[in-house]
Amino acid sequence: MQRTTYYFFLSFLFASNFVLAQNATLNGYVYDQKTGESLLGVSIYDETTQSGTVTNEYGFYSLTLSANKHNISFSYLGYEKIKKTIDLSKNVTLTIRMNETANELATVTISAAAEKEKERVSNTEMGKIDMPLSLMRKAPVLLGESDIIKVLQLMPGIKRGVEGQAGMYVRGGGNDENLILVDEAPVYNAGHLLGFFSVFNSNSIKDVNMYKAAFPANYGGRLSSIMDVKMKEGSDQRIGAEGSLGIISSNLTVEGPILKNKASFIISGRRTYLDKVLQAFKSPVPLPYYFYDLNAKINYKISDKDRIYLSSYFGRDVLYSPKLGLDSTNSSGFTSFLGNFTVSSRWNHAYQGGKLFHNLTVYTSEFRYKAEGSFIGNSIRISSNINDVGVKLDYDYRPNSLTTIKFGTNIVNHQFRPNIIATKGIFSDIIAPKEAKLIQNQEFAFYGSAEHDLSEALKITGGLRLSGSMVQDAKYAGIEPRFAARYTLAKGTSLKAGYARMNQYLHLVGSSAVSMPTDLWYPTTKNVKPGHSDQVSLGFFHYIEKIRTNISIETYYKWLGNLIEYREGAVLLLNDNYEKELVTGKGRAYGVEFLAQRSAGKWTGWIGYTWSIANRTFADLNQGNTYFSKYDRRHDFSIVSMLDITPRFSTSLCWVYSSGQPFTANLSNFVMPGATFTKYDVLPIYTAKNAIRLSESHRLDIDFCFKGKKRGRFQGEWHLGAYNTYARVQPSRIVLEINPNTGKKEYLQKGLFGFVGSVSYNFKF
Repeated sequence: MQRTTYYFFLSFLFASNFVLAQNATLNGYVYDQKTGESLLGVSIYDETTQSGTVTNEYGFYSLTLSANKHNISFSYLGYEKIKKTIDLSKNVTLTIRMNETANELATVTISAAAEKEKERVSNTEMGKIDMPLSLMRKAPVLLGESDIIKVLQLMPGIKRGVEGQAGMYVRGGGNDENLILVDEAPVYNAGHLLGFFSVFNSNSIKDVNMYKAAFPANYGGRLSSIMDVKMKEGSDQRIGAEGSLGIISSNLTVEGPILKNKASFIISGRRTYLDKVLQAFKSPVPLPYYFYDLNAKINYKISDKDRIYLSSYFGRDVLYSPKLGLDSTNSSGFTSFLGNFTVSSRWNHAYQGGKLFHNLTVYTSEFRYKAEGSFIGNSIRISSNINDVGVKLDYDYRPNSLTTIKFGTNIVNHQFRPNIIATKGIFSDIIAPKEAKLIQNQEFAFYGSAEHDLSEALKITGGLRLSGSMVQDAKYAGIEPRFAARYTLAKGTSLKAGYARMNQYLHLVGSSAVSMPTDLWYPTTKNVKPGHSDQVSLGFFHYIEKIRTNISIETYYKWLGNLIEYREGAVLLLNDNYEKELVTGKGRAYGVEFLAQRSAGKWTGWIGYTWSIANRTFADLNQGNTYFSKYDRRHDFSIVSMLDITPRFSTSLCWVYSSGQPFTANLSNFVMPGATFTKYDVLPIYTAKNAIRLSESHRLDIDFCFKGKKRGRFQGEWHLGAYNTYARVQPSRIVLEINPNTGKKEYLQKGLFGFVGSVSYNFKF
């Protein structure tokens, strides 16, 4: 028996070596010829065997084929197609540099766009938005400030909260259920100016991927969505710059080589200056507020197989009023700031043989806020912060053209210091000073996934993620299975199905009375358990080649558990013992999403529609009855259209419609005499929770772009825009006021913006 086993083992090794000897691997990186930027999502296709792959998020590709000559093509939207005949008698490492097309309407560009759209039909990904940044930057937005999150809010399944704000409510989830990554580092507060602008300077962004369902196993930590943002790497060929001058802000990006073809840098800054403008014109109503961002990144190509990166983001919102005029010494004032700071370093390595690739990331992320004020010898300071230090190791293994295997780990240490309070003078009699204790939380995850073509028609992806958290006397662990499948019905048509479970080990805690960017992040505890969600989705995908348009219809059902809410009337501001004010419940969300999108040609854009329901059930709220969540909106419709009228003149417009947002209304009041009958109390009577809705909202935004003549490398363009063109009130809040004619109390729907015009100038050289 032992001898038989021995001979079988030798035979197996011989057969394996024989099979492997018949194959060879083509691998390498794909870069932009002009800038040296790595290109992700490039299609590499073997016309001989009709098999292929795409570059990963770092521009690396690996394709194992038979040991013969092969006709390989490299195609990417906006770039000239490259064809090469390659002899794969042995493993080949090949670096490709692609040239941008001179004319966006060129046949090669349209062909590359068609291949990109077909890839959306043929892969297993569902609920993913990977819109080209060129389209995102063309869409009209508030005050002409190009904003990636505002554009994502125009896509199906992503709802906006208060009009104009940058919050995202994805498939029935809350704003804190979105994981936002910038070069692998998490960002905790994604908005400026109370959320009206996002923290992303679009000129520094290389790529954005948004996942709403069927999440890849390498992502986790939030219940509803993943937004993965990659920064540009900087040109390794020549110095260049681009920027924008707008009504309230300007930005500038500079990039260039440190060592040509080896190392490069990019630095990008943005600042608002409305405070300076009002000060210069001696406005009677000063606004001492501004925000700024700074992105920086350097990278170095050690060899054809190794590359290292160092990137950072720093942003602040500042409200500064040094003199309130409350005393003759002018010693009074108020200062507040909040912001993010991230640093991430990465090492990419392709192993010998070209089938295995890894990315090692070490990162730190910080979010903090501080508010302090003083007058006549009295002062108060309130601050809070969260610090992360994490390590991620991700492997990408491609044994053959039909299979992709990914596995890795992620470990992060969270440090929380909530509600640090320092007081002096009369403030000490009201609020006792205290130094918040340090709370540490370790979060970990291990994952593995495999994608495989079972047949020409059927492709599946399966994954498993083991995650957990440790904080003080509480330890949690959870298994998160992931699954996705695609079945091809006909050429350009497929059905997809997916399932994903997600766990979240952090909660956002704030005041029940008002939502502020200073709301605090806390870890799970012995009493507050991790949130979890389960989502199943089914989709139909079709590419209409004649009009180069991709159409998709997706339906989903999502269960959410261990959600937290606040007891009625609870105010958590400055409250360290917040757990007593929390209640736990569950949620349900389901809906249907439709998207038709065209990415290349004179006319581009998309039409999106969402029908959805999102509700909550808490035993201690609304008498235990199920109610609609705060951002439940039955219908959400958007049309985004961009037209190149001439090579130098283009226009874009956006029309959006949303059903009204629910709220709890005060129906009437009950007058009750006091115990001594010398006074009385007025007790409000409310409807069921979130039983009434605001009116529907809709608006039209327009942008006109005029390009100047190109002079050498310099290219400038003017943008003239209009937000809410027909000045319709977009209901964002309600006010209960007495009607002077009837004497009765009435609800009035207030909006934040009417018509808002904008002018901006963009340049690049």
